[in-house]
This record gives sequence, C-alpha cells and structure tokens, in this order.
Amino acid sequence: MCDCHQGSMRGMLVVVFQALLWPVVSASALFTVGLQESAYEAELHGDVRLVCLFSKVKSLSDLTVIWSRVEPKPAVDVYRLERGTENHNYTSAAFIKRAQLIHEQLSENRAVLHLKKLWIKDSGMYRCIVKEGDDGDYKQVTLNVTAPYTPVKKSLMKTGQDEAELSCESQGFPSAQVIWSNGQNTNLTEMSNSTTRSTDEDLIHIISKLTVKRDLVNNYTCSFLVKGEIRQTATFSIPDDILPHCCTQYVWIVAVVVVLLAIVFIAVILHRRRNGQKNRRNESSKCAFLFPHSSSATTDCEFFKLTSFPAQELFMLFM
Repeated sequence: MCDCHQGSMRGMLVVVFQALLWPVVSASALFTVGLQESAYEAELHGDVRLVCLFSKVKSLSDLTVIWSRVEPKPAVDVYRLERGTENHNYTSAAFIKRAQLIHEQLSENRAVLHLKKLWIKDSGMYRCIVKEGDDGDYKQVTLNVTAPYTPVKKSLMKTGQDEAELSCESQGFPSAQVIWSNGQNTNLTEMSNSTTRSTDEDLIHIISKLTVKRDLVNNYTCSFLVKGEIRQTATFSIPDDILPHCCTQYVWIVAVVVVLLAIVFIAVILHRRRNGQKNRRNESSKCAFLFPHSSSATTDCEFFKLTSFPAQELFMLFM
C-alpha cells in the first residue's frame, strides 16, 4: 500500500513539473528561425544579402536581431539590433560601415543583412540570432567571396639555342590549378613549374612556366581551373610566336638608334644656326663701327671686305 502511494505521488510530481515547464517549452517551440538559403556566393568588391526568416512577432519594438561571423575564429559582431534599437558598441570595425540591416524587411519576418564592398576575408560562417523578448532561435549560413581570374598574361623567353620558356600569369580567388597541354592534347603539367603568392587583396597570383623545344612545330595551351572548371586559357604557337618576339626586340633597337641619330642631327643644326647668327651680328657691328654715317653701310662694308682681300683671294672670288 505504501509503495502504491509513493508511486502516485511521483506521478503527480511529474505532471506538475510538466505543467510548469510547458509554457516555456511551447513558447520556444513556437518562435523559430529559418533560412532562405544555407550558402551564398558573391564577388570581390560586390555586395550580398544574407536572409533569416523568423516567426511572426507581436511588436517590432521587442525584436532583437544579432548577426555575427563565427568562422573563422575569433567570432566578431557584424550587426546588432536590440529591442528595436541599433547598438554598434560591439560591432567589429571591419563591418561597421559595410553592414546594414534592411529594416523594411522586418515587418515581413525577414532579418536581411546587407554586406557591401566585400573582401575575400569576409568569407566564412555567419550566425543569425532572432529574439522576441526573451524567446529566440538561431541559424547559420555560409558566405564565399570569390574573384574571377584575370585574362592570362603570356610571355616567351629564349633559354637556349633550341629551347624557349613559356609563361602564363593570372590572379583570382580561390586557388586555381594550371594545366598545360600541347596540340595533341598531351598533358604536360608535370613538366611545368608554378609559383603562387598572395596579393594585398588576398587574391592568389599564379605564374606557371613550361620549357619547350623551339624547333618543334606545335601549339601549347595553359588553362587555369577552379574546382575543375576552366576560368582562363591562353595558347602559344611555336615557332610562330618566337619570330615576332625576336623581331620586336630588333625593331625596338633600331627605333632607339634612329631617335638618337635624329637628336644628334637636330642638335648640330641648331648649333650651327646659332653660330651663324652670332657671326652675322658681329659683322654688322663692325660695319656700323667703320661706317657710322653711311646710309648704305652694308654695301660699303662689302666693298671694304673686297678691297681688303689679298690679291690671290680676290682673284679666287671672281673665278
């Protein structure tokens, strides 16, 4: 009898405990947060809108929305709205001028975070916490910021009597694999050498080089692949690309020589012209000194120069 009484007491306690706990559990279960998309992709310097969906609320003045980036560590605050009021006291300096909540969307039960002027380092996992009063829920989304690879910059350099080095250069994000092949679609990647470095904007700058025989007629193609998809490509035609390259060097040498000769020629002409003008001014001054009162000083001066010549020079003058 005693055991039955104790069992009934335990049952009553469980029922009472569930009755007390049910309002909290039911309220939490009713307010939920969902996602429109679980992953987003955007380009460098562009913008993106991350969207959280939440249950209908009675008053927006009781609404709290907190967006934070939780990966990579450490976690940082991106935007915070506390009971209808913006709070930037915790916002990371990296986001304070670039993150904005679209307030017009709150009445439609959407917490939309607008990120502008994206950087590569903005990539990561973002957490959206939405609360009505003390009840709330959260979800997490992923953002990947990419940068398209630039057109391939080709260069060709002779490395020996019968060899040439082909070089392909490009940059973007994420990391790309460079594949080399020839006109017969033979994979030559193992014969190539690639180097990478990070730029100031966190882009990946790649230079890939391949040494080939100059006297073999063939085409060589470098392809930049991201996740197995070709993003940029360039082709060399050997030996056709070698001849213009060499000729271009000779053209530049000839052009420089011609310009230097032209400069020297012009300098000589200007020098002689200045000397001629100086001599004429000196002769005019002498004539004015010898014939100060003559109205035809120039004619008299010429006559004076003739009469002052030695006989032999005068004879040669009229010959």
